[in-house]
Amino acid sequence: MVQELAIATKQRLTCSICNYRVDPNDESAFVTFPCSIRSLMHEKFKVWRCPDCQTIHCLDVVDLDYYYSKYPFSDARLVPPLRVFYGSLCRQLTKHGFSKSHAFLDYGCGLHGLFVQYLREKGFANAFGYDPYAPADGSGDRAILDRKYDYISLQDVIEHVEDPKVLLNELDAMLAPGGYVLIGTPDAANIDINRPDVADHCYYVHVPYHLHLYTRETLESLGRSQGWEVVDFFARKYDDTPWFSLNNRAVHAYMQAFDGSLDILAEPLRLGKALASLPFLFWSMFGYWFSLHAGMGVMFRKPI
Repeated sequence: MVQELAIATKQRLTCSICNYRVDPNDESAFVTFPCSIRSLMHEKFKVWRCPDCQTIHCLDVVDLDYYYSKYPFSDARLVPPLRVFYGSLCRQLTKHGFSKSHAFLDYGCGLHGLFVQYLREKGFANAFGYDPYAPADGSGDRAILDRKYDYISLQDVIEHVEDPKVLLNELDAMLAPGGYVLIGTPDAANIDINRPDVADHCYYVHVPYHLHLYTRETLESLGRSQGWEVVDFFARKYDDTPWFSLNNRAVHAYMQAFDGSLDILAEPLRLGKALASLPFLFWSMFGYWFSLHAGMGVMFRKPI
């Protein structure tokens, strides 16, 4: 009985946005998804969608330190496709005045801070990166957080944290008056959790790493709770571009051409086999125009 209670307390049964509580005994409320990391693909996790605010939640609470130790991107490099993606991200920022004179923080920059590398190559000398999972003598140095920034980018991060309000409070303390925050994350409104068999949806759900997936409305409400104003909305993320093969659906088809794991993206490019895949060729050419718009970006501004 004690063991059963311990298991029950390790579930996300309450919506982090509107406090709706799902019935753990209602099996129809849950859908099972597989993990997309190669060494963990045998593991499956349940997710559920809040019927009130449409936020998606991963039911199972796990030891995330263990699961991140299996993540395949520790040796990521600034390869040409990433330069295309980062160029798109940079344009989202410069649309709202970002320049080389501004202090910039990429929060959740990864072990190598690749976007910061890209910006510094372009002459943005005041660009910095922080990642809580990085070494303390690198981008995990919390001294990076002890200054004010004019622009903060939070890409593919907010869906990984348990309490988004705690994270946004931390960002608000670092954001200079009149500063901007760009948040990029999956869009729960365009993810069909009833189709775990469809790669495009499975990869966005990304169990057990994505804890909460937000809609445009719920993400904007989180920003407004900080006193920020919404100044722009991007109906796709920066890594969904019109370049051949450099869109979300083509990337997912590339993974499916092999073993379907996320690890494929961390390995040397195998274009020969990919080009023999008709789905990859189709989505490489047309994926941008048939996008599911399952990713989004919201630009916030802190009042002066």
